[in-house]
Amino acid sequence: MVFSALCHLCTRSILDVAVLLLVLVLLPGIPPHVTYRSYEIDDPRPLEGRLEPNDILDASERILDGKIVGPESVASKSDDEIFVSLHGGKILRIWGKQFDHFKIITSIGPGCDGPWQEKICGRPLGLRFAPDGRLLVADAYLGLFSVDVETGEKERLFDPLEEIDGVAPKLLDDLDIDSEGNIYWSDASISADLSDGIIEMLSDPSGRLIKFDPKTKKNTVLMKNIHFANGVQLSPDHDFVLVCETFQKRVWRYWLQGPKAGASEIFVDRLPGMPDNLRNRNEGGYYVSLVAVKSPEAFDELKFLTKLPWLRKLLLRFVNLAKMVFDTVSKIYPNKFTEDISFKIFNLEPIAQHMASNKTIVVELDAEGNIDGSMQGNSGRLRFISQTNKIGDNIFFGSPYNKYLGRLEETVAESIPEKEPVRVEEEQPTPKEAEVSSAKEAEEAKKEETTAEPSMQEKEPIKETVSEKGKEKAEQDSVKKEEL
Repeated sequence: MVFSALCHLCTRSILDVAVLLLVLVLLPGIPPHVTYRSYEIDDPRPLEGRLEPNDILDASERILDGKIVGPESVASKSDDEIFVSLHGGKILRIWGKQFDHFKIITSIGPGCDGPWQEKICGRPLGLRFAPDGRLLVADAYLGLFSVDVETGEKERLFDPLEEIDGVAPKLLDDLDIDSEGNIYWSDASISADLSDGIIEMLSDPSGRLIKFDPKTKKNTVLMKNIHFANGVQLSPDHDFVLVCETFQKRVWRYWLQGPKAGASEIFVDRLPGMPDNLRNRNEGGYYVSLVAVKSPEAFDELKFLTKLPWLRKLLLRFVNLAKMVFDTVSKIYPNKFTEDISFKIFNLEPIAQHMASNKTIVVELDAEGNIDGSMQGNSGRLRFISQTNKIGDNIFFGSPYNKYLGRLEETVAESIPEKEPVRVEEEQPTPKEAEVSSAKEAEEAKKEETTAEPSMQEKEPIKETVSEKGKEKAEQDSVKKEEL
């Protein structure tokens, strides 16, 4: 009789849980208010040829170890002085022969008590120097800023409360500036801010590439539906701009000039990790920093979930209910403990710590997106690299999470023997493989005047993919031409 009662209780409990899960999946109106569709992520390239494993990054050193947190982006005007963006909304100047002197030059926000109040103090993610010598800052929460690095005076150029094409940006990430002062910046998500990055990761892509004209104060959307729009980099001639699509492990090229102006195409895909920022290499080409790299044999949770939209919806809704509980407690009884838990629930950092390995990779691309080499680490000495800059005789490595700034002397990097490349033509993007679609498709795209939409769009392509293996995928992800 006792056994029968236990079985009845277990059955009832299982049914109750099943009903709750069905409600969470099927009932409309439950936050977060995002959409979910099935899609695919291509397998990463094997670590061979130009990606042959090496241990260059294991020879790097840690600058200001334990004295800073999250030096996400690095910018410089000279070889003996650099500026980095930190947690807490701070911009730091670092100088000296060993780069061991430092000073906070300004804070983007008014300050806060801890990371759980990041929306108040700000989180600067992208740094660039403008031609006039002022430092441009993309703050995830507070907008675009121009900073006088001598006085610390700052001016807000764009307030993210302002809508762009009817939607306000939620996560300003990186930026670059052309010779005319136009700023190209990435809005990583219109669905979630930085503290809720997991929402963007598990829902349909919503990131955008945007052009800001400082003269008219007008923003123009160049590309949309990018799965976490991240690093931004103009070409040396400013005829195109690159933007990283972090969760799809690829980089897009958007043409600004020439016969392809207004069109976009994959610049490089199937990267062996998630790209964050990208920057010019002094010798030509680009550094693409992979902020999260999984071991080839490790289970890829995100790839598994991409084909299960109902499960992604269930996970986000269930976790959001837990977050609502902590938010309610914090409102009734304000305290750091529940505020911190609520802040971390949808934050990308715990997920990155769990999913990433000790493997670190910076991919080196040539001017046309071919993989030209790489710098790698295996010991975990450098992890979560967000940006790579070669400044003078040093290479600096930023990170959104590390409590130090990475530095590698150029002579050390050059002492590692180069591997002979193993080119696989169908995997290497070249300009010849990117062709304009038929005149009919181009004319239709021109009439619609739609913005480029790179991810999960069931639309006719105007470009062929840059790799044979990725053709079928890119036909779904291809983009339409926009008239500027």
